[in-house]
Amino acid sequence: MLDCEWPLLVQELPAEWKEGSRRTRAIVMEDGPLADPEKLLRMLLGRAASDGSLRAVVAHAREVGLCDVSDVALHKREKRCADWLEWLVDGMLAETMAELPSSPMRMRLVDATCASRPGSTMADFRLHVNVELPARRFTRAELTDNHGGESFERIAVEPGELLIGDRIYGTANSIAHVTDAGGLVLVRINASSLPMWGLDGTRLDPLVLARALAPGEMTEILVEVRPRTGEAIMGRLCILALPSEQAAKAEQRVRHTKLRQGKRVGERAIESAHYVLLFTTVPCDIMTTVQVFATYRLRWQVELAFKTLKTVLKFDELPNRLPATGRTWLLAKLLCALLLQRLAERRNAIPPSRVAA
Repeated sequence: MLDCEWPLLVQELPAEWKEGSRRTRAIVMEDGPLADPEKLLRMLLGRAASDGSLRAVVAHAREVGLCDVSDVALHKREKRCADWLEWLVDGMLAETMAELPSSPMRMRLVDATCASRPGSTMADFRLHVNVELPARRFTRAELTDNHGGESFERIAVEPGELLIGDRIYGTANSIAHVTDAGGLVLVRINASSLPMWGLDGTRLDPLVLARALAPGEMTEILVEVRPRTGEAIMGRLCILALPSEQAAKAEQRVRHTKLRQGKRVGERAIESAHYVLLFTTVPCDIMTTVQVFATYRLRWQVELAFKTLKTVLKFDELPNRLPATGRTWLLAKLLCALLLQRLAERRNAIPPSRVAA
């Protein structure tokens, strides 16, 4: 695919992409096959797209007349290329943001996925992404090590935009980061993860409110969240009691997860599985309770994006244990995904008459 489509792929790269290889010091030499940014990038993307070994990649490059280098030379160069690939990814995402139409309330899905090196029992890398709605395109990506925690605080927030996140983003300080910048949040919470107070100043227990609901019913109440610093944040606690069949499945998942982790399953955790608890700062005149839950369900879009990265592009199947080359591998995979997305969008935009011709 790279051999056939390379001229089209190059057109989708950011301007001055060749110069970027020297700015990021991916290339420092003046002579030699790997001093050519185009040849080097083509080999890096070819390795990521094919999941081929270094020997297979250099053999293919030699066969098609691209260049003649050793696998050792390519491996050494891989260690220097992560910053360049990150620069290319950031440039493509900036162009994507510029192409999106203006909106009175732009929605961004925020999430992260992990990848591990061979033989590792922990998450060695974490990819933090934003997926823009309704375009369903990546608009931000950041690759960190396992110390890069998931929080809205990692994100530059624009006034008026809505950030949608799962339970791990539902903390008072994370929410405050968004509201202080003029943004809105919609997050799922646990029954105990986000302390809330009623308008009368009393501490609220979401499960007490949830117990009054019949299966399938929903309700909401105005609440107050108090971050570590700054003023209290007003929002809406929205509660949905799952239908009996869904509640049973959710309870089973909780029991299975706790058992796998070797932890005791508490009664509160079991009861919490019967409900969906959401906190949002979106005013009720903009989004009803029903619309709040419908909007949160759009998170499956980012889960689908992660599944595509892992099943189609094998994003999480790192070929070696070195952190430097692992970072290069993952960023090359992400760049492949962005290029494929761009090509698909361009081809889908071709008028039917041209396709028929």
